[in-house]
Amino acid sequence: MKLLLLFLIFSSISFGDQVDEMEELILNHQDLIIFPEKLYKDGGVWLTQSMNSPFTGRVEIYADKNKQDKVLECTIVNGYKHGIFIQYVNFMNKLPGVIGLYMDDKKEGGWTTIEPLDGWLNFPVSRSTVPMKTTYIGYRDGMRDGSVRISDLLSGQYYNGKKTGIWYFFNDYENKTLWTIKHQYDEDILIDSKCREHIKGNSFDIDCNDFEMKYVGSKYVLLQLDPSIEDELKDQFNRLIITDVNGLDVEITVDDFLNHISYYHKRKVSIHKERGYSFHINDSLRTLLKNKSKY
Repeated sequence: MKLLLLFLIFSSISFGDQVDEMEELILNHQDLIIFPEKLYKDGGVWLTQSMNSPFTGRVEIYADKNKQDKVLECTIVNGYKHGIFIQYVNFMNKLPGVIGLYMDDKKEGGWTTIEPLDGWLNFPVSRSTVPMKTTYIGYRDGMRDGSVRISDLLSGQYYNGKKTGIWYFFNDYENKTLWTIKHQYDEDILIDSKCREHIKGNSFDIDCNDFEMKYVGSKYVLLQLDPSIEDELKDQFNRLIITDVNGLDVEITVDDFLNHISYYHKRKVSIHKERGYSFHINDSLRTLLKNKSKY
């Protein structure tokens, strides 16, 4: 069984429902050009900079004055987003692609986000080979309600903003159609979990605590949907920046990484490869991780 290991920390997770994508874009990328005029947000309302009045019309944001590189477009009515919202994947500015519908400034229906599978940390120069992931979340009246999917990683359901029913996690990249973890939720409360591993065409039940010691569980996937639990995970897991064989700095979770190499890399010297990164596994690295470990 070869699992989709997620020891590496994602650096750009932003699926919070309260986030105004347009406001975040303007605040974090002030060099972008807004047409037909500059806008700013005050008290939840988009106002014109020239008249300080609620804006109505189509907004387009570009990375250049010649309008060749469109970054975002949406419609605003009386200062509130209303209609189709599109943010285009932009590798130069490290922006995900987003498409969905706003009704009176509330998300409605299906929203889709497309971004690099590993996030934007250490984004490679060659863009043609970058694996992408797609996240779909259903909304009703501004709340998550309906299906949620992260390509090849997760499938679940929301009701009134809370996780409900059966959620499946797919961590085995050699068996993408077979779930490895199954959660059952009732109003956001986890009431049951089952785990299994797939070895040579056969599936075996495994205790979920043993599963998370041997592999990586569901927490990292859930973090991509709920950034509010990041602080909780920070307290729970040590983070450490180590350098891979190509000189790239990569942030890892110490105990998960240590558990993995202790189980799979029993030889004194070996190479660990993960999601485009390679690491020399030797006594020096083992000693470093053990010294940083909480356990």
